[in-house]
Amino acid sequence: MLRGAGVVRSRFVAFTPFLRSYGVNFFKSDGEYAKKLWLKTHIFTLRCRNSSNRTMHVRQSKFVNEKFCDELHFFFMCGAVPCVLVAFIVNTLLGQAELVETPEDYEPHYWEYYKHPITRFISRHMMWSPQQVYENNLAYQKRAMESMELVAEEKWFQESELAHRDYRGWQFIPVNPAGVLRAHKEELLNEERGDWFSR
Repeated sequence: MLRGAGVVRSRFVAFTPFLRSYGVNFFKSDGEYAKKLWLKTHIFTLRCRNSSNRTMHVRQSKFVNEKFCDELHFFFMCGAVPCVLVAFIVNTLLGQAELVETPEDYEPHYWEYYKHPITRFISRHMMWSPQQVYENNLAYQKRAMESMELVAEEKWFQESELAHRDYRGWQFIPVNPAGVLRAHKEELLNEERGDWFSR
């Protein structure tokens, strides 16, 4: 706190000559001196502004404006006008679908549930069918469940290793192969003799 007070005091001491001069001149009754002082300070401010307070305003050129209008007109004519024209022709010539009686063995397609022809076209050619969306969701859930099972299995392995103070290693215990070879020979004899001979 004393250090901060010292900094404030040093700044105040450096600023006191200005306060002293303004304080002395404040009580002078001479108006000309005050006017000269005001002009002096403002001239100094203008000199800091490079002798002028005018600035150059950045505006768009005529070429940029015309280029923007041309591109706006081009993309509007290429995008919006054909879409509006197609929608007008479809609504005028085809119209919306109506409910009619269908045979009992007829199963409607998924795009036939929509009323407007444009919506039918979009759902038939540009979107997935509801069955495909359902199967994709099931596949995603199955992969998520398998990953959760793998995480749980890995956790169980780690806990069992810590509990039994063991580690996973690829090893085997060597055994005598005589019993395996004898059993293989007996199996071959059984296949050759069949069930007619006693053993």
